Amino acid sequence: MLNRASILVVDDDADIRHLIGIYLQEAGMQYKEAKSGTEALILLENESFDLIILDFMMDDADGLHVLNFLHAHQIETPIIVLSALTEIKGKIENLGLVADDYVAKPFIPNKLIARVIAILRGSQNPSTIVSLNRIECGPIILNERSRSVEKHKIKYSLSQTECDLLSMFMRHPGQIFTKDEMYTLVWKHDIFDTNKLDTHIQSLRNKIEDDPKSPQHIKTIRGIGYRFEGE
Repeated sequence: MLNRASILVVDDDADIRHLIGIYLQEAGMQYKEAKSGTEALILLENESFDLIILDFMMDDADGLHVLNFLHAHQIETPIIVLSALTEIKGKIENLGLVADDYVAKPFIPNKLIARVIAILRGSQNPSTIVSLNRIECGPIILNERSRSVEKHKIKYSLSQTECDLLSMFMRHPGQIFTKDEMYTLVWKHDIFDTNKLDTHIQSLRNKIEDDPKSPQHIKTIRGIGYRFEGE
């Protein structure tokens, strides 16, 4: 996993970005740089990363702005916050936000990389990668902004309802959703039409399943609802 890991390094100090990059590459990882929070969000809109190293104090869209944005968009990429401030963990958590680890500046590069490796190895859900407007789960890639799904480099357009359903499934692989839960989450009300739901499910299967009659991704749980499996 480490040899394929892609890390986003966000810091307004070019020397620090370069230093971290050298140590990441020596550990067999790939990385991209962002010199501001704004630049980081642009990258996250188009790419997926396994971990983000985020400087908290930046002039343009600081770390707090980035954390708020990631939280609002349900991007669950692990984050290590770098900061020279004391009690930074408490300040962030008091705002209802969270990071996976906190490293004080100045830091020892080898120790930072050791924390990166520990978080990557301890990732709770490595099969699903969520970034801004984009979700990857197994061979399936959903782009929420363009309302399209791609599998084996074949792309299909989705209706808004299909996109919302697939997003719900892919954000929670393995979870069983009852039909009334799905209607509440996607249609935002409790009165549901079983035939309408089943029609949307069949349409999704026709687009993402190799054999829609024997689905491997959107599975029917008889008498209950549906479950999504990415692999």
